[in-house]
Order: sequence, then structure tokens, then C-alpha cells
Amino acid sequence: MKSGQKPKIGLFAGGIEQYWTECGMDALPAAMERDIQRLKKRLEKECEVFYPLFVGNEAEAREAGKAFAAKDVDMVLMYHATYIDDEMTVALVEEIRGIFPVLFLSQGLKGIPDQIGLIESGTCWGVNSAAQLPGSFRRLWPDFNYGFVFGHLDNDRAIGEILQYARAARCVKNLRGKLVGFLPHRSAGVPMYDTFPDEARMMGQTGIKLCFLYIHDLLEGMKVVGEKEVEALTDELYRLCEVVEPPRDEVMLAARQAIALERMVQKNGIDALAIDMFPGLTPICGMIPCVGMARLIDSGVVVATEGDLSVSVAGLMIRELCGRPIHFWEHLMFDEEKNWVLGGHEGGCAGFSMAKRGTKPKLRNTQYIDFGKISGAPHGGVLPEFITEPGPVNLLTLFRGEQGYEMRLARGESVDTPPREVHFEHTIFRPNIPLRQYFERINEVGSCHHFALVHEDISGEIEKVAHILNMKLEYLTD
Repeated sequence: MKSGQKPKIGLFAGGIEQYWTECGMDALPAAMERDIQRLKKRLEKECEVFYPLFVGNEAEAREAGKAFAAKDVDMVLMYHATYIDDEMTVALVEEIRGIFPVLFLSQGLKGIPDQIGLIESGTCWGVNSAAQLPGSFRRLWPDFNYGFVFGHLDNDRAIGEILQYARAARCVKNLRGKLVGFLPHRSAGVPMYDTFPDEARMMGQTGIKLCFLYIHDLLEGMKVVGEKEVEALTDELYRLCEVVEPPRDEVMLAARQAIALERMVQKNGIDALAIDMFPGLTPICGMIPCVGMARLIDSGVVVATEGDLSVSVAGLMIRELCGRPIHFWEHLMFDEEKNWVLGGHEGGCAGFSMAKRGTKPKLRNTQYIDFGKISGAPHGGVLPEFITEPGPVNLLTLFRGEQGYEMRLARGESVDTPPREVHFEHTIFRPNIPLRQYFERINEVGSCHHFALVHEDISGEIEKVAHILNMKLEYLTD
């Protein structure tokens, strides 16, 4: 498991009892139990597995379903150790409403041996009922949503898919009730129609909640931060970073704001913070909040600038799946020969902990805004500058399509290269297809221009989150 608590799988396994009560196959339950325990042991390497009883009839199937609900498992894995009739499956499903089920079409034998005994054969007959069940689901409940995995008990790919489903199911369950805070609202200074949110639709599809924070409260919070705290954080920033342009008094103001921002987030129980810096927050508070945003990202909070709800929720999904910090990222410059795209944002878009090992973050002024022309704002602001770690990356955003929010996912790598002098945190992204195809794909399917970038390939889990949420997924690469 990559982070946090392990997912909890409820293992539903057995077969119709007629085989051993009426057909003389007395040794079949013990043979099936050996297979069930083998599966359980493999899954327990990365998950908690709750296996309440060996199921042989409708009443026991219902008992298992009630036990899974009481245990609050994240997912139920249906393994037909031998033939299971639909009456038993319906009883299970009726008891686990709200828990995502996954059908595992597998068997006790690895292949088809030349000589097969009756009991050995019996450990494979569940293949038939598992192949039958999708058709029954369509006749009973045409819109019923479940997962499907095929493969042998000892097949690493199949076990990996089950574990991906478990992590995805836990992510979707944990997403419900997560609080996204706007400070103070979506982007007001520059209209960005691609990111204009449909808050009700987002809440309905994902289960997240929203709240609105206020610049006044941040300003008041800054006034009560103690001087010793400001000095301590300022000294820490000077140890952590190479301070280039900003004078100490502005670094101190950034430190004061960072402390107040962190307290505001903690007080309100915010899981993801969607900040809009202009035209209000920065001039009113006297500092662009980039240092505070970077520190929040390091603490595990998802932070999106320009009040972006889509990246906030995409970031929460990623955090639940792998626990890694999220880089708020957009395309800013490309090199077609190298197949590179440089991206990042105006500052506060990545945590200090994301800086490439062996490099020291810098604190810079903004490169493209003369704050001297904005009343009440600092001369140049205080922004972190560094390049992030190399390695595999995924880019994820949620795009408002005709039928609701849809996922847009890109895969590639963060390039191992020295940092550029760009006055913000940045990642140079190399997609796993040529840039022309990549941008043509964006043009074809449409996408928000902001992304949550994570330094890990969790595309398999993201696919399954999309499946569980009934959310359309479009790859921008592959």
C-alpha cells in the first residue's frame, strides 16, 4: 500500500451447497477453502481482507453481505470458488448497497490438465457462473455498476487489478465529504470559461462539499501572528532557500501570511484550498500567498490557484490514491525537438518538498508583474522557484462535459534537467507521445488548461476511480 490505511476488501466466496449435500462431493469445500485462503493471502500483502464465512446458500450470502456492511469494507470481491447461483448473488448485492463489488472470474486450477478429478473440476465450475453473472446483472439492473477482473489466482496482473480496484474504491468512499474551500472565489480577474465550475454537479458526482473563506479573515489572522513565530519561520525560509531578490521584510510578511493561512485552513477543516490571488487577496493582504501555499502542499493539503475546483477535486483523488503532493500545473513553453513542455504556475503551485534532490529552492520576485503599480501590494512578492523531481508523472483534470464532469489524463515523465530561471516552481513534462499528437488530442476532446500533476503513475487506479464514479475518462496520451 502506498499511503495511509490499507483498503479493506470483503471477500465473498463459496458455491452452491448442493454439490456436497446432494452430489457426494464431500471433499469440495475443503478444496475450495484452500483456494480461497491462497487468494486471501495474496491480497493481504497490500490490503486488509475480511472473509466472514464460506457461503453455500442464499441465507449465508445474505449473512456475508450484512457482515461486509457492518465492517464498512471499501470493496467486495466476488470469487466463485465453484458455481454460485444468482439468488445468492442478489442476496449479497441487496445487503451491500453503496459498497462497490468486483467480480473475479478465476478458478482453482492454473490451466487445463490432461487428467482431471471430480473435486479438482469442481474448483473451476465457478468460471461458468462468473461468466453468467454479467448477463444476469443486465437483465436485473441495467445500470448496475461493478468491476470485473479476469485471470488465475496466481496471476500478478489479475491480482494487481483487484488491488487497483480496492484503492480506487477506498478513494471514492473517502472523497465523500471532503471539503474544498474557495478563498475567496473562482478566478475573477481573468475570465477562464474552461474552468468555470458547476458546483452542484461536482458535489453530485463526487460527494465533495464546498465552503467559502474570506480575505478579511486571513488579514485579521495575519495581525495576531506572534513576532517570534514570524522570525522563526523567516529564519527557516532563509535556511531552506536561497533568497535572491526579496528583502527580509517582505520574506517576513510572506512568513506571517503563511502562518495565518495555515491556521485558517486548519480551523475550517479544509482538505483542498482553491485560492484566487487577484484582484483582491494580494493587494489587500500586502503579499502574494505563494509561500503559504507551498507550505500547505507540503502538509498534505491540495492547493489550486485561480480558484480551480476541477484541479482541487482531481488533486483530492490523487492524494487519496497515493498520498503524494500535487503540483498545480499548466502548459507554458514547449520544445518540439526534445518533446518537452515546461509548466507550472505563478508560484505556490508545488510544495518545497517536491524540489529536485541536490538543488536548493530559491525565493524570487514575480517575473512578469510590477506590483509597484498595484496599490497596497508588495514591490515584487515572494515566490518559490525550483524544478521538481524527475520520474514518471500523471496529469489529471476534471472537464465539464455535456453529461457532467469527465476526466482528462496524461502520462509521461518529469525530465531530469537543471532548474530554469522562471521565478516559479516548474516541471518539464515529456508526454509518452509526440507533442503534435498530444496537443491535437487536447484539441480533439477538449480539456481544462490546469492540471494536477503527481510524480507517480497511478493511471490504472484513476481508470478504476472513473469506472466507480461512472465518469468518462479520456486519455490525452497513449
